[in-house]
Amino acid sequence: MFVFLLSKFIFFPVHGAEGLWLPEQQPEWPTQPHSSAVLKVGGCTGTFVSPDGLVLTNHHCILDLLQYRSTLDNNYLTQGFLAINRDLELLAPPDFVVAQTLERTDVTNLVMQGVSNRTTGSARFNLIASNRNALLRNCEVAEGISCRVVEHYDGQGYLLVRDQIFPRVKLVWAPPVNVGHFGGIEDNWQWPRHSADLALLRIYNADGSAYEPSHWLPLSPAAPADGEPVYVAGFPGITQRYRLQQEASMAFNDFYPQVIRYSERWLSLIEKAMANNPEIALRYIPMLVRQGNRLQNLVGMLEAEEEYHALDLIAQEEKAVREWIASSNDSERYTAAIQQTEQALAQRQGFLQRQLWWNFFQELQLPFIAQRLYRLAQESERSDANRTRGFQAQQVPAIRSELVSKVRQYAPEVETELLIELLLLYQKLPSEQAIPFVEEFFALAENTTEEAIRTKVAAIYAETRLGQIEIVDALVALPIADLRQSEDPWIQFAVASADARLQWDLQERELRGIEQQGRSVLMEAFRRQALSVGERLPDNANRTLRLSAGIVAPQQNSETQLAQPTQGLENAIQKNAEQASAAQENALRKNSQQISAPQEIEALLTKAPSENAMGTSRTTLETLLAIAGSEPRYELPFNMHAAVAVHGAGCLAENANQLTLNFLSTADGTGGSSGSPTVNKRGELIGLVFDSTTDAILSDWHFDETRHRLIHADVRYLLWLLRYVYQAHELMAELGFEENGATCTLNGQPVIPRPARVDDFHQDPAE
Repeated sequence: MFVFLLSKFIFFPVHGAEGLWLPEQQPEWPTQPHSSAVLKVGGCTGTFVSPDGLVLTNHHCILDLLQYRSTLDNNYLTQGFLAINRDLELLAPPDFVVAQTLERTDVTNLVMQGVSNRTTGSARFNLIASNRNALLRNCEVAEGISCRVVEHYDGQGYLLVRDQIFPRVKLVWAPPVNVGHFGGIEDNWQWPRHSADLALLRIYNADGSAYEPSHWLPLSPAAPADGEPVYVAGFPGITQRYRLQQEASMAFNDFYPQVIRYSERWLSLIEKAMANNPEIALRYIPMLVRQGNRLQNLVGMLEAEEEYHALDLIAQEEKAVREWIASSNDSERYTAAIQQTEQALAQRQGFLQRQLWWNFFQELQLPFIAQRLYRLAQESERSDANRTRGFQAQQVPAIRSELVSKVRQYAPEVETELLIELLLLYQKLPSEQAIPFVEEFFALAENTTEEAIRTKVAAIYAETRLGQIEIVDALVALPIADLRQSEDPWIQFAVASADARLQWDLQERELRGIEQQGRSVLMEAFRRQALSVGERLPDNANRTLRLSAGIVAPQQNSETQLAQPTQGLENAIQKNAEQASAAQENALRKNSQQISAPQEIEALLTKAPSENAMGTSRTTLETLLAIAGSEPRYELPFNMHAAVAVHGAGCLAENANQLTLNFLSTADGTGGSSGSPTVNKRGELIGLVFDSTTDAILSDWHFDETRHRLIHADVRYLLWLLRYVYQAHELMAELGFEENGATCTLNGQPVIPRPARVDDFHQDPAE
């Protein structure tokens, strides 16, 4: 049992630290960040940190923005960027979206209208899609409003989410990539970390005035300490918990190893092309980071599965559910759902390698541009109300911006090598998973040589003009009849493959319909089995706003057993219950969600950790300097060394070892949690999630608090960089920072120059 600290000596017990909860599913924590302060930033999360629309997010979440605005002379990726005043802030492209969730509405009955147990396959998928589209048309009636219908508990329910899309976003500050991604690709998913994975944006209204949010998060004057409760809010991506062992086995034994093989080859080619070529490096840094991040993630996933035997754990969970089903009064329905799900998985297994190859092919810039242009031309033939979502007239500027971004991240000498490698891999696909239109377009046969492939690819790229922005601009507005007459080889490919790709889409609809039906019933079984043993299952993450909680804690390993805080807390609660007075017991009965915290719990939360534990739960300016320069990927810019020489830790800490840069927590999270604000029990921002440890990657499939750790960038690092490296005094003032001689304050409170303890800072003022 894990314990969330709510306010003065008030606790709320839940089972385990696992849980990416909708705000409606959790109690009203006094420390819960207001939902209007938490934003979607691209595929990540961010948060308002000032009343003038200043947004803090991760550096890696704005790589495409930085690349879009960079040139060889002004390379903001390698040099970093600071707008010393608002007139110098850089406007983000239209396809860089920052959004605020306005409301969530349960629309399950409306989505499932007309759907019965007999409705299955594509008929089910199409009916649900039609119902969803009707809801979306009625929702998106105001400018700047975007809506989506998301599955809840694998289709047991549906939520209509209404978002406000901000009209103008500008870049305010970002460190150089070797500071924001200190340690490079090799350090992804690793601990310890020393990354300033931080960046500042500003939101503007359509008239150019700064947006004034109703809520924002003040920065904490104290760094977090071991055992301290933390609360995280964000838009985590996708988790796949409560899945059949068959699906997990397919992923771990087939899909992931294949993705690793593809990614390793691509990464090698990209790194080779970027070496000693600044122009190529500028264009391909975003792809390098994405490929490297994916590769490290999956390698870590397989390592963690082998170490912790995750497939066995998933099989045990499935076994428990099957045993519960066997004794259920509704066993026939649940068994049918399992069979449906297994049927869909078996079909997916039959074309898994083909789909994987196609997914990588879609990451090539020019084929993507061609297919996108053709789809836009198709949709433009319809009335705006009947177009597929994402292709309405008002979204054409964002599509155009997206395609221009693709051109800016393209170099023919790199893409041709990537394509050649893909075609060589294609020849190893099973014959039953062949793609006829690919073989026809590239003139592939069983005995086609690499030389012949190179000749064919070279001819395609010699003829295409999709790598020119002005050509793409012209084609965006071209009617479909004219586009079909284009002699550009990639446009011809998009046209020739359209019917086959449509058949793939129809096949996907059939499978999705089967999966929707099977998984929704199967999820019901998982939830009811959990309830039968007194547990409540959180929903899988699905890019909606979620809350999680944990404590600051080091990794658990053979030397450090500090990472079992919940057992100690549970024991303390049990001890207190045994000693409680009759009056206290009556109070517990009246409100089981409120438990008076004994002094033992407070002491457990605030006990000073050992030096070993402190070293594993946080990194500091001192530990950064200890490794700086030891390898090329650990090089720091001169201005950081100069700041240390002149200021040390400044007024933010007693010394370099007390200035926290990154820290670990047990809070739940996954991909998309990047940029999620992390607050203390006073509701103050102490950091942003930017990564997790290798062991925590496995939480996408199976959560275990003893191994799960998120990595957070401490706001102290942000303040140190802005004050002592960039001398960004106006930004510091906007963040509530004031300096008086050797001391400084945040929002009127003295900065605590060492990791805080309950007895010296985190007590409520009334105490």
